[in-house]
Amino acid sequence: MADVAQRFQSGRKVLRRTISADILCSIALLGLICAFVLASMLSSERAAELVNHSWQVRQAITQLVGTVKDAETGQRGYLLTGDARYLKPYFQARSDIAAQKKQLSELVADSPTHQKQLSDLYPLIDAKLAELSSTIADRTAHRPDASMILVRTNLGRNLMDDIRADVDEFIRVENQMLKERSQAAALRRNLMLSLVLAMIVLAGGVALVMVRRAQRYADDMQATNLALQAEMLQRETAESQLRQAQKMEALGQLTGGVAHDFNNMLAIIVGNLEMLIRRLPEHEVRCRKMADNALGGAMRAAELTRSLLAFSRQQPLKPKSVDVNQCVRDMSVMLHRMLGENIQIESVEGDGLWHAHVDRPQLESAILNLAVNSRDAMNGTGRIIIETANALLDQSYADVHDEVEPGQYVMVAVTDTGKGMTPDVISRAFDPFFTTKEVGRGTGLGLSQVHGFARQSRGHVKIYSEVGVGTTVKIYLPRDVFNMADAITLDEVPLELPLAQRRKVLVVEDDADVRAFVLSALQELGYETVEADGASTALDMIDKDPQINVLLTDVVMPGCSGKELLDAVKDSRPDMPVLCMTGYTRNAVIHNGVLDHGVRLISKPFTLDELSRELRAAIFENAPPLSPSADTSSFQPSTDSSA
Repeated sequence: MADVAQRFQSGRKVLRRTISADILCSIALLGLICAFVLASMLSSERAAELVNHSWQVRQAITQLVGTVKDAETGQRGYLLTGDARYLKPYFQARSDIAAQKKQLSELVADSPTHQKQLSDLYPLIDAKLAELSSTIADRTAHRPDASMILVRTNLGRNLMDDIRADVDEFIRVENQMLKERSQAAALRRNLMLSLVLAMIVLAGGVALVMVRRAQRYADDMQATNLALQAEMLQRETAESQLRQAQKMEALGQLTGGVAHDFNNMLAIIVGNLEMLIRRLPEHEVRCRKMADNALGGAMRAAELTRSLLAFSRQQPLKPKSVDVNQCVRDMSVMLHRMLGENIQIESVEGDGLWHAHVDRPQLESAILNLAVNSRDAMNGTGRIIIETANALLDQSYADVHDEVEPGQYVMVAVTDTGKGMTPDVISRAFDPFFTTKEVGRGTGLGLSQVHGFARQSRGHVKIYSEVGVGTTVKIYLPRDVFNMADAITLDEVPLELPLAQRRKVLVVEDDADVRAFVLSALQELGYETVEADGASTALDMIDKDPQINVLLTDVVMPGCSGKELLDAVKDSRPDMPVLCMTGYTRNAVIHNGVLDHGVRLISKPFTLDELSRELRAAIFENAPPLSPSADTSSFQPSTDSSA
């Protein structure tokens, strides 16, 4: 988990650096865009200033020519009438022309062309004013003939024509300059706009890259987070199992100590009661009866202490090679008499069953305890199935069960059709003195004794239960290693699965933890997997995804059961290989009417090898193998999932 957390932190740092770089790049692009927009605005403003300046220049030169014309108009009125009032425009024009010439010169100070044109124009205007002044002077001196002679020489008209020609050329040059400047400004403006658009497109590209990169890193972070959560969940599961083991160990030490001390006290009580009974006269019937009752109570207390010692794994065991099938046969005869005719007892013996290295009397006591619990769970009416089988518990199963050593075991399972247990009850079932029975009907030590016996025998016990369906308790006993001439080790079991190629398995399981384990196991075997938490979801997925070609489903699920799912799948996909899994034994499931005969079933807990073999068998039974060269031979002991 530390590695995942370190990768998570490293990924966050990389993401922060990347996002910071992208943000800086975006800010830089935004700055460039703003700069280009500002430059474009300044260019437009400059173009407007040029237009306004050109208009001022043209207005100024037009006004100058108009003023000259006003002076000429006043001169002609005065020459014709001799009335001095006509000279008012003339004198006003002469006073305005100087200011107008100065203004015009300032407006075109940055234009050498206009400066040269004005140097040609101003002498013509001065000559025109001189001509006007001369004629006015002659008229004022009462020499009208002389002034008219000067007028008739067309000197004034020629000067005025030259002035107009120079002004027209001046305006033409100004218009040409304005046009060139406007084109240059428009070119700069278009260039700026193009650059702005390019920057916007580039910014969009950077934004898209940022989004994709952020999404990619977000996906990586999510995957890392999921891996971290998975490891955290795995650690929590392991810690929970460790706490449970520590709790059971602590309870065992406590109850073992109490049982030992209590046995010492009971030894004194029982011994003295027996001595008292022996010494009482025969006629003391009442006293003898009270002593017998006391002795019976002490013996029942001693039985309780033996149960406590079994739970604490401190009872003396004498393990030896035991034929478990023979033990079950002998126990079945006794249980038929003990449990009553309303309880049907069936025994299913595993073929080729290995011998177990176990204390037979304690095994018989464990089976008896389980049978009595089953009878009470069924209220005295129902079916009990006792089944034996060879079992192989591998490392993957041992990893999630701290008390289990991987290896070969002999399994004894007791199944009932009772009311079942809730997960909370299952978690406390092995606690001493914990019971759900009515007061006076149980001590709460039966399952505790079974658990202690299995642990002390280097075995394992597992409970599977569904409320309203029933309960299966499996005891895994170590195989007798002294009779293993034909033994095959875990390392020799083949794991390669050519059939996994192009196989897509739909896993249907309502327990999320179990479903996650099965998916991981199938992926480890090379299968493509999809998952569903119930039958209705599974049917929808099968209808929508024709690539699903194998079904692995739990038998007992809320709502639509596994049997109903199988019936529906047979109608739509009759050729689909199906493998069922359950916490019950195979015969218990079939005999209880949950599945039909012929349905392939794997029993929980199953190992990776068992899952591989059972899935291969299901595929071979329902469809031809995908790979002609697939090797279908493998060691397959009679496991707890076989009949």
